Amino acid sequence: MGKLSFLLGLTTVLLASLSCIVAIEITDIFTVQPGADDGGCDARAAVLDQWLSEGIESLEVALAAIDDYYNDLRVQRSMDAIFGIKLPRGRSDKNVNRAITEVRQNIQWVGDFYNRALDEYGNPTNDRAGFFLFCHSTFLSMLGEDDPASDYEGNDILNEDGSKVRIKDIPEYAKELAKDPKAKPWWAGELTDLNGYYFTEDGGNYCYTDELGLTADIQLLRRGASGQAEVDNEIHSVILCPYSFDGSPQPNSYRDANKLLKENTNLADAVPKSATLLHEMFHALRGGFFLTGNDEKYTIAECINLPSKNAKINPENYVFFIAHMYHMRGKEESEEPWSISTNWDFAVQGPRSTRIFGAIETEQVNT
Repeated sequence: MGKLSFLLGLTTVLLASLSCIVAIEITDIFTVQPGADDGGCDARAAVLDQWLSEGIESLEVALAAIDDYYNDLRVQRSMDAIFGIKLPRGRSDKNVNRAITEVRQNIQWVGDFYNRALDEYGNPTNDRAGFFLFCHSTFLSMLGEDDPASDYEGNDILNEDGSKVRIKDIPEYAKELAKDPKAKPWWAGELTDLNGYYFTEDGGNYCYTDELGLTADIQLLRRGASGQAEVDNEIHSVILCPYSFDGSPQPNSYRDANKLLKENTNLADAVPKSATLLHEMFHALRGGFFLTGNDEKYTIAECINLPSKNAKINPENYVFFIAHMYHMRGKEESEEPWSISTNWDFAVQGPRSTRIFGAIETEQVNT
C-alpha cells in the first residue's frame, strides 16, 4: 500500500506539472505587440492572461448552461430576457431550438479561439498569425491619400512602368476612403510587424479618451507578378485601450464582481474588465455578421430592448448572458480571480427605457 500511495502521489504531481505546461497564454492565441510603448502589451501580460483564463472559465459555464436549457428554467428566462428567445412550448419547439443553436454556436466560436481548439489535423482552428493584439492605438502613423501605397511586406506598390501607386489609386483603399469623408489612411507598418492600413478618422488618437477598445479587419495587399496590387490575407486586430485596464470602473475580476452583488444590484455593475476582450472577440470572429457602429448597443437597457434578431448579433448581449450564467452557476475556486463565492440569478426590473437586470436570490428551478 505504501508503494501504491507513492505512485498515486507521483501521478498527481505529474498531472499538475502537465497542467502548467499546457496552460493557454494570451501569446498562444494572438500575435501580441511587444514592448511597453507603441501599442505594446508587455506591461499588461499578467492581466491579459487573467482575462483569458476568466474568459475560458465563463465561456465553459455558459455553454454548459445552454446545454442544460430544458432542465433549468433560470437559463430559459435569461435567454428570453437577453436574446428574446421565448420560453419553449416543449423540447420539440423548432424555432426555440434553432435560436438556441445560433447563440450557442457564436459562443462556441469564441470558446474554441480562447482554448486554442485544434482541427482534425491537429492544427489550431484559428491561426494566431491572423489575430493581432495591441494595448494602445499609438502604433498607427497617419499618412495622406496621395502618399505611396505599400504592400503586406512594406514595399512600395508599383505601376507597370515602375512608378509608385498612390494610396487613393488602389481600388480597395479608395472604397474604404469613400465610406467616410473624415477617414484617413493610418499605417501600422512603421512600428509593428503588421503592414496594413486602418481607414478611420481617429486612428492613432482613438485611445486618448475613455474608449475601451475596438476591432479592425485589415485586408492586406501583395504585389502581383505585374506589380499590380492583389488581395492577400485578412488580419483581425484587437486594440485594447489603457482605459480598459486602468480607468474603467468595472471590477478587476469575477471574484471582485461577485462580492459586489446584493439584492437588486444591476448585472451591468458586476461584469469584470475581462469582458472587454470577450466583447472584441465576437467582433473579430464574427466580423460583418455582428452589429457595429451606430447599430451596436452597449447599455443593459438597450441590449434587453433589442428585437431578438438583433440581440443575437450584438456582442454586449453575449457579454451580459455569459456574466449572468457565471454568477449563477460558477463555483468557488480558492483565491482564483474567477472564483464565485455566492450564486445569484438576475431578472429584468424597471420601465423599458431605464431597465436593469437586477440580482435576486438564486435557486435551482427545474422544468
